[in-house]
Amino acid sequence: SGNNVTTLSAEPTSFPENIIFSSVEARSLTVSWDEVLPGQNEPINGYLLYYTNTTFSDTITVIGGQNIAYTLTELRPYTNYTVTVSAYNDAGTGPASDNRTQQTEQAEPTSSPQNIIFSVVEARSLTVSWDEVPPSGQNGLITGYLLNYTNATFADTINITGGENRSYTLTELRPYTYQTE
Repeated sequence: SGNNVTTLSAEPTSFPENIIFSSVEARSLTVSWDEVLPGQNEPINGYLLYYTNTTFSDTITVIGGQNIAYTLTELRPYTNYTVTVSAYNDAGTGPASDNRTQQTEQAEPTSSPQNIIFSVVEARSLTVSWDEVPPSGQNGLITGYLLNYTNATFADTINITGGENRSYTLTELRPYTYQTE
């Protein structure tokens, strides 16, 4: 009778190809790739999805050789993320795919303008100016501001277009009666 000999498995020698971002949102990215086909003695147990931005990096383990997509969540809006994918098995991790980079979509600002200042105060006009929204709260390009002002009998909102425009002069006011929000 013959002896049965089982060889040990080898780590994958191929890398995932055709890395794409099949869904792009402000706080999530869905990454997909082509399945790495197992070679002789190279079963595929799953994939390692490595992602990074300028201040953060992490690795996600995607279990199962046929699972070829993953949605990264809790991401920062309007931020570039770079991903690579590697197949793995019991023997180790195979080579990494090429880097792919995608920017998440913009989202509404999560901070307000800073240092609101009233100047050129006259009986019937005043200029309101402010500093930009802190970069960590911009979540994209600031395209304008809404300036709300009220008194006991009147309220109005001025739409100020252009993120670089950070002052506005209110005119034809009644003396001693308005406040801004």
